[in-house]
Amino acid sequence: MPTTRSHSTLCRPSSSSKRSSGLPRKPKVDSNRILKEVSDMAAFFKKEVKKSHLEVTKLRIAKKRAEKALCRARAMQEDLKATVQQITAARDAVARCDVCKGCAAQQFILVECGHVSCYGCLRNWFHASLREQIDTDSTIIPEYLRRRPVTAETLTELYDGGYLDIVLYDCPVCEEPVRMKPTKVNKFSDFFEVANDVLGQPKGRVVNDPHLSDPDLWKDLFHDEIQYV
Repeated sequence: MPTTRSHSTLCRPSSSSKRSSGLPRKPKVDSNRILKEVSDMAAFFKKEVKKSHLEVTKLRIAKKRAEKALCRARAMQEDLKATVQQITAARDAVARCDVCKGCAAQQFILVECGHVSCYGCLRNWFHASLREQIDTDSTIIPEYLRRRPVTAETLTELYDGGYLDIVLYDCPVCEEPVRMKPTKVNKFSDFFEVANDVLGQPKGRVVNDPHLSDPDLWKDLFHDEIQYV
């Protein structure tokens, strides 16, 4: 006879059913929220990329402007350099002595021919000429008047003693006869020093002769009563 299960046996839940009913339920996925977050994130990155692109564009424009400004600055620097070189060349040309070719702060012009020279060159040239004329008349002129250097007192004694009535001077450049004292180029020394402060000292500058401080620069070369031919 078949075995008959009781009602309590049939209604008792199995152990597996108990385990399955005790598991936590999976949360419900909110797909709309996730889509919105992804969309917001994409929009944020898109905005940041656009901002970065704008910044890069600005930097490129700034770089081009800086490069153009640098080119202009270099061009201006070259122009300024060329201008300074021209002014320097002009300064040196104006200040150049026609004899020694050095640059003199104080220059003197020969009225007879217009040549410009530094004091030292003219002084040496005229003294050499004067010495030559004195030595030529060595048999007539006393020895003490032929001693070097020739001073203003010596020149006066040569004239007063009748030893020297005529002196022959000429230009050291063109040999034009010089009859008058060289004339100082007024205000040139002031310009020369100002130009030197800006441009720097010229090459081959002539050292000022110590006689330049004398009240009468030519007293030992030109006598008021002597004729110069």
